[in-house]
Amino acid sequence: MVKNLKNPVFVSSLILAILFYSGIAKIKNRSPFVCFAKKSEIVRIEGFVTSNPGKTSFFGSSYKTSFCIRKAFTSCGVYEARGEASVYFPCELVESYYPGKLYSKVSSGGKWGLVENGSEFSLEVKCVQKGKEIMFLVENGKFLGWHGNCFQKRVARFRALCRLQFKRLMYAWGKAGGLLLALLSGSREYTEKSVSDAFRDSGLSHILALSGMHLGLFGGIARFLGRKASGRNLGDAIQLGAVAFFVWFAGLSPSLFRAFLAALILYLNSFFRMNRPEGLSLLSFCFIIHCVIFPSHILEPAFMLSYASLAGIMIFGKTFRKWYPIFIPYKIRISLSDSSAAQLSTAPVAIRLFGRLMPQGIVASLFVSPLVFLFLYLGLFGVIICLLVPFLSVPISAIMSGLYFLISKLVLFFSFK
Repeated sequence: MVKNLKNPVFVSSLILAILFYSGIAKIKNRSPFVCFAKKSEIVRIEGFVTSNPGKTSFFGSSYKTSFCIRKAFTSCGVYEARGEASVYFPCELVESYYPGKLYSKVSSGGKWGLVENGSEFSLEVKCVQKGKEIMFLVENGKFLGWHGNCFQKRVARFRALCRLQFKRLMYAWGKAGGLLLALLSGSREYTEKSVSDAFRDSGLSHILALSGMHLGLFGGIARFLGRKASGRNLGDAIQLGAVAFFVWFAGLSPSLFRAFLAALILYLNSFFRMNRPEGLSLLSFCFIIHCVIFPSHILEPAFMLSYASLAGIMIFGKTFRKWYPIFIPYKIRISLSDSSAAQLSTAPVAIRLFGRLMPQGIVASLFVSPLVFLFLYLGLFGVIICLLVPFLSVPISAIMSGLYFLISKLVLFFSFK
């Protein structure tokens, strides 16, 4: 630790973290919702979705999105508006196109579309204020199209349709498809609630959160294939392109953006034949850039857990390695050491978010993580095979279901349920 305090990049990021999380430095909202209309009187808004919809338990059961508002309507007239607010869509609206979600119609009978990043809507809403935060609960609405110029509209629509088709394929795989969908796209509509809660309660919630593990797996496959076909430079470029595609498809979560930043820096480092940066320096530099580009991420759980766990592994991993008995096989000792370091560094965040610690995650990750890696590898190749040879979907689904059964039983065991 003393050695790390001589690292100027690490010290800079540490000071920045202390300023933000102590409350000394205030995190300013760069796009607050601003409108001359009285917020409580707003009955309709127009704008576009700026994030993937995420299912929540708020207002019964709904999907939360960030929504960029352009116009606000009251009983007295129309007002220009700007900025973003949290908008909660009822499940029947968001899931109207999802497989296995049977809704006969949108309540107004009006035109409706996919609720995805870039989709424009005119929404009938009810304003809810929680402290200084303004939220809107959607009661009904109309799909207006896609936001942006002609090219941006095509790209947004293509992405939304790709995500929908992927959900349809994963739905055909049953419970195993629900887990794979969560691991590859961040959508948890089809993940069993008992299993999702068990991942959290067993200290393995980082596995379900899109992170560098998923990005590294996807980029590693692309890099291997690219280098085999065309050499190092083009192989590295193919890897970066694959990583960028994954981030575009899955959505820009804090942990994915952190992993993408690191991949981009390492690619530029390799391209210009520079010395490879030390791990903690790279992580600290990513933290500083991330805070500058997306300050809204700083207080999000995924941001705090992602950086804290990696920093803990890099700072305390070697120390824990010395503490574990030498008769434990080396690779297992490394895994236990990294898990222990991550648990230690994320303990303050876990207590704040969940109200308790889950130390069993140290041992649980030793058994579950390798199986999840295998599950991801088989799932990726299974998706490709099913697209090329659709009739093989049934046997591949059976294999994935068997592996899912083993993962779910282990996770439920370590959650003490």
